Amino acid sequence: MNVVVYVSDALRTDHLGCYGARYVDTRTIDELAAGGVRYAHAISAAPWTAPSTTSIVTGIYAHHHGYLHWDAPLDPSIETGFRAFSAHGYEVASFVFDTNYLFKDLPEANVRGTSETLDGAFEWLRATRDTPFFLYVHNWATHMPYDIVHADRKNWLAAKQEVIEGIQSDSASALEAMRERYRSAVERQSEVLVASFLEELERLGLREKTVLVFLSDHGESWGERFRAKEDVQGVYHMHGATLFDEIVEVPLILSAPGRLDPAIVDHQVRSVDLLPTLLELAGLPARETDGESLLEVDGDREAIIAGTDRGALTKLAVRKPPWKLILDVESGEEEAYRLDEDPRELRPRTDAPQELRDIVFRELESAETHELTEEEEATVAKRLSDLGYL
Repeated sequence: MNVVVYVSDALRTDHLGCYGARYVDTRTIDELAAGGVRYAHAISAAPWTAPSTTSIVTGIYAHHHGYLHWDAPLDPSIETGFRAFSAHGYEVASFVFDTNYLFKDLPEANVRGTSETLDGAFEWLRATRDTPFFLYVHNWATHMPYDIVHADRKNWLAAKQEVIEGIQSDSASALEAMRERYRSAVERQSEVLVASFLEELERLGLREKTVLVFLSDHGESWGERFRAKEDVQGVYHMHGATLFDEIVEVPLILSAPGRLDPAIVDHQVRSVDLLPTLLELAGLPARETDGESLLEVDGDREAIIAGTDRGALTKLAVRKPPWKLILDVESGEEEAYRLDEDPRELRPRTDAPQELRDIVFRELESAETHELTEEEEATVAKRLSDLGYL
């Protein structure tokens, strides 16, 4: 059995037809969901790429693995899916949005190149088709400023600034233009990139032998949580600064022809559940993780979400339906929402169960923290600025 993990960065659930979108053409992804298992409520471990992706490939919560910025050390004792599959004879490779960022210090990921086109991934599939493989593809087509390759730095930065200025202007036409650009990027992801990927698997005779996971590392927002729109200064304020559901609820589709019957799972699950699931499907030994296999879900799973700022843990949340509680780590202030009555999280509550506080403080005690030096803080700021987050 082969395994493909395909991540569409910053993809909102409400922009896929299979999750209820009405005005976006995502037929290919919708058909993938119809033939597989779609998890209606999947929660990311963090609201931006570095910590959330590390949670996807390790099954460990962000506040436990401590990879909270691009140059953070990852404890070598933490086993990734890359290492686990490689140890059992799988060929392993990853294709990422920028080789200077994702998995840059993780040799076991075997980063083979960019995912800004899928040509490299297709070439690797052709060369590896006769050997069991684990392939990770992380594509940035749906990441702000939407469908402009990051390698085209001049145009990418200009487009990013145009999006930010549109949000700051609070102009209805500017916001609609930005959202239309996002819709187009989502459609291209589905109908060009994912469609061509599935076609290549079919052409190589691999589709029936391959488990394919489609998901996002986090969602996206457009400044709606900021009363003063001029406070939106970079990508961080679109995903990273808050832990609302438009950022932390992500699409998750698991397709394994002949292995998994089509289904919709309405119970809450977590991105940390993915690795244990893939190991079970492949018949590989289980690892100790924060997640549990998704093959049997019999109720909502408590989800922990870590918010960061410039490499520091700043927020910790528990999402346990019907409640979400967010703790500001520095101030100790709490923010709670009753999700069944207030799904858009517009009305903070003060009557959250004590159990939620107990969970958050328990998790805070177990958090992996590292106080950055001034030099490290400067490096973190530079790296985030290069990506348009600051």
